[in-house]
Amino acid sequence: MKKIIAILFAGTLLIVSCNTKNTEQAEQPKEYPILTLKAQNASVSVEYPTTLEGEQTVEIRSKIDGYIEKVYVEEGSAVAKGQALFKIDANSYLQEVNNKKAAVLAAEASLETAVIQTRRTAALAEKKIINTYELTSAKNIERVKRAELSQANADLSAAKSKLAFTNIVSPINGVVGSLPYKMGSLVSSAAPDPLTTVANTKQVYAYFSLSQQQLNSFLSQYSGNQLKDKFKSMPEVSLVTADGETYSSKGKIQTLSGVLNASTGSANFKAVFPNPEGKLWSGASATITIPTQFQDAILVPKKAVFEMQGRFFVFTTDAKNVVHNTEIKIRNTATEKEYVVTEGVKAGDTIVTDGLGDLRDGVKITPIVSSSKI
Repeated sequence: MKKIIAILFAGTLLIVSCNTKNTEQAEQPKEYPILTLKAQNASVSVEYPTTLEGEQTVEIRSKIDGYIEKVYVEEGSAVAKGQALFKIDANSYLQEVNNKKAAVLAAEASLETAVIQTRRTAALAEKKIINTYELTSAKNIERVKRAELSQANADLSAAKSKLAFTNIVSPINGVVGSLPYKMGSLVSSAAPDPLTTVANTKQVYAYFSLSQQQLNSFLSQYSGNQLKDKFKSMPEVSLVTADGETYSSKGKIQTLSGVLNASTGSANFKAVFPNPEGKLWSGASATITIPTQFQDAILVPKKAVFEMQGRFFVFTTDAKNVVHNTEIKIRNTATEKEYVVTEGVKAGDTIVTDGLGDLRDGVKITPIVSSSKI
């Protein structure tokens, strides 16, 4: 009996010991890697969405109504200034020219008759056979006939212009855009869409905007008292196309609009990129990247940041190793692995850099100090 009691007592001690060990293990905070932030100089690329435009982009529209008889070009083809693009059915306009020519001949004949009548009347008036009233009347008729001839010539010129408009040519050297109207389509001068566009893309302009606050910060980075001097000191910029490819040639920021957009409060910049091979298209969207130097910047690893409803957060730790959900503000730029933070954390703060999915605000952790950025 004593042996049984001793065994039961030993078992009870063993169970109590295991429960105590499990409780201690459960109470032990989970380990998380942390990073102490510090201010440092950083070289990053600021990115802005941009829209590309050719050096010249001209909408080709019909000045007359009619059916397209011929289309001489294809989408994307290169054309020279003066090269034929479209032919509009000219029959009705040719008939109008012929009618106006006939009207001119009739007006010329009427004028000639009036001139003869004026001369005869003048001779009779000189001999006092008729009074001066009839001479004045004859001269007035002659002036009317001259005016009718001038009007007939003007109508003929207008008809010839309309006939000339049936041949639509390119006003510049460039590349043909889309062709929404095909052969046989009825077009008019009031059509909402152009027949096509021709864009000169030897150089391509990339337009991007900065807010008033961004503008002052952006310009202050560059030396020079005047804007033209700041443009000279700005670095070359890169272009990332919509498919994620970086364009091979660098560009240069050239101009800044002198007036802020009244509705958006933003200023528009224009960067110029060479396009000798025609790889950039007018009307395309892209991203312009501008290398920028930041002094005493706070860099936070991207993996340490999480987003909720468009806002960015990190988990900071206090002196008791308790984590706190902290909102941060970041610039619209980043290195490959880090964000540049403008508000929310400062040098000396510590943040959790991994395992954020398991963390909650107010949880105590066991920090694992990292000697380098993660």
